[in-house]
Amino acid sequence: MSTNLYLLSLLTLLALSGPGYGQAEKPVTNFLGIQAPIAVRKNIYQLAWSAHPDASLYKQEYLIAGDDFPKYKSMVGVDFTVTESSIDQAVDTKIRELENLKRTYPIVNYDVIQNPVTGEKIIDCLIGTHAATERDNLVERNVYRFTSARAKSGQRGILLLAVSVRKYGSEITPFLTRLKAEKLLLISEVAKLTMPTIQL
Repeated sequence: MSTNLYLLSLLTLLALSGPGYGQAEKPVTNFLGIQAPIAVRKNIYQLAWSAHPDASLYKQEYLIAGDDFPKYKSMVGVDFTVTESSIDQAVDTKIRELENLKRTYPIVNYDVIQNPVTGEKIIDCLIGTHAATERDNLVERNVYRFTSARAKSGQRGILLLAVSVRKYGSEITPFLTRLKAEKLLLISEVAKLTMPTIQL
């Protein structure tokens, strides 16, 4: 499989219909050797689901206590793809995915932010559904941070750290109102996080 297809697989896994749903009963393996837990904005996330579908792709998802798939409130995802592709290529692939989602979802908005010092990039995106009843509506905000990384074994690749926040039904309007004033808070938090060390 080509490098671009590997990246597409990596990034597609972080769309609304993530593959972890319904698979939580399977044994969870810390493929990447990341020391748990992960802390973001005073929330503590524990490893809840993982996958290693091929030789180049590793995916791990973390939830706070009390959350579960598929109706989680907050999630941290850590993906590592062994590849020689650049950060720009990974980000471009994710942007194409988001543009394709516009055909399905009524709300798909995103911004790309670059760190000129490190070369890292962040995509801040908002995805929303419109259901027949208010209680079934969903808004998901994802902040994706892309960086180049080298595993302990020396393998090079793209490391993707994602923080996802979901609101449902009557929670959506207050969330969107607060988001106007608090938009930069989560971006800043994700940008300052120490990226996990890959222990492959």
